[in-house]
Amino acid sequence: MNTDESHRTAHSGHPLISVVVPSYNHGRYIGSCLDSLMFQDYPNLEIVITDDASTDDSLAVIRRFLRDVAGATASYACRYDAAADVIERAVHPRYARTGRRIVFLRAEANAGSTANYNLGLAQCTGDYCTFVPADDICHPQLFSTLARPLMDDTADFAYADMFVVDDDMRILREFRLPEHSFDASFRSWYLCGVAKLYRRALHDRFGPFDETADADDHECFLRFALGGARFVHVPHTLYSARSHEGRENGLHAPGRFARLLEHSKRLVLMAREREPAQPGVWREEMVRTDAAGADEMPEPRTAHPSGAYPPSVAYPPSATYPIIERVVLTDEERSFLTEGDCAPDTDPNADTGMDTEARRG
Repeated sequence: MNTDESHRTAHSGHPLISVVVPSYNHGRYIGSCLDSLMFQDYPNLEIVITDDASTDDSLAVIRRFLRDVAGATASYACRYDAAADVIERAVHPRYARTGRRIVFLRAEANAGSTANYNLGLAQCTGDYCTFVPADDICHPQLFSTLARPLMDDTADFAYADMFVVDDDMRILREFRLPEHSFDASFRSWYLCGVAKLYRRALHDRFGPFDETADADDHECFLRFALGGARFVHVPHTLYSARSHEGRENGLHAPGRFARLLEHSKRLVLMAREREPAQPGVWREEMVRTDAAGADEMPEPRTAHPSGAYPPSVAYPPSATYPIIERVVLTDEERSFLTEGDCAPDTDPNADTGMDTEARRG
């Protein structure tokens, strides 16, 4: 059994969840985001970190995190020795050493946020998946709660409520979403998909994120809904999304965000003109496609009735996203590798946070 297979089956009754953490110049926040994933109470997570050629200190923060996962310890006061007048401390690993598979990919050049999502998703091996922006925080019960309706097979896509917080983690407001219906979630406005978890097979059926779309998650999840994916709202506040007020850059730069809103308007109007497929029909279509066999695949369709990608559309080839660094940490493996045509951009003897102890794990 290979490493991926053993990790997928290591926690009986808990399917592997893959979480993509797309990062670009979020050095101030990504450490907290990754900690919030490591301390989830769900026992079987794959964390895929994709750095889109950041120019801030993101790389140093990520490498420090990888080093700490491999070997950092913490301690607590556990006993007072009166004879020696010493308070003894118990030492333990800072992070759990089981139930987490971590993959870090560093892109050679900046390709944009949507390409970064797809880079990560192409690496995912879990039954369920999601992406978490590097400046957000997942509350400890996020995935154990959202996985339940998927495991019970009552939904294909589950989403929860959230706090909106500032840089000091002060709660600006609580955002409670409406109970799911196609009208409430897609025809009134796009009201789902921030704190979310869904079946990775939805991407197999409907394709990756559209890298030409300004409102990429809105477009993708509308595709899922039109194709017959079953959505459910879980009415618990399980996530903290940071407000971008006062630091409008990247996706939230004024021009980019305006384009995103304009695209969302068009998607809402499109949703008002279409009827979604019957719930669950997408899985029947996948079975029929699989049964046809690779040599009997139907010709790609340019206009699927649901507005979805045809089944033959796959993730862009890995060559589209040149990777110059790849790191893998699992229960069984501590692999620090540099891949691609480019050499590391740091002196191997420099203090990069990847010391000898970290390499040993």
